[in-house]
Amino acid sequence: NDMLTKVDMMSMANSLEVRTPFLDYELVNYAFSLPSQYKIDRYAQKKIIKDAFRQLLPEEIFNRGKQGFEVPLLKWFRTELKSMIDELLNDDFILEQNIFNPGEIKKMKLQLFSNNPGEIAARIWGLIVFQHWWKKNIGN
Repeated sequence: NDMLTKVDMMSMANSLEVRTPFLDYELVNYAFSLPSQYKIDRYAQKKIIKDAFRQLLPEEIFNRGKQGFEVPLLKWFRTELKSMIDELLNDDFILEQNIFNPGEIKKMKLQLFSNNPGEIAARIWGLIVFQHWWKKNIGN
């Protein structure tokens, strides 16, 4: 029950304006009052929304697949956030902490900067968040 708070905090932190139109109780009540065939059919997801905006939006929008919003961690780690990796995952800091296996951290960094990084950016992000917290709260 905290998604609205998270969305609000992250959108404000990144100067984004986010709207939550489906929280309007009058809109929800109206949608509940409509017969099922207006809302659901076997050929179209989100039928009521598509029907409502069909004349306002280009046809290609209605036929494309879902698109997620992904944070470009890999790109950031290779550019703007590379200094964080250099600072928080450097060999001396990892050895000094004595928490993580230095060899595994080194392998993860090599994979991150390889031609085939896979999903390593998400794991690196978890490490960076932990390391930042540790340095701020535990380390000197």
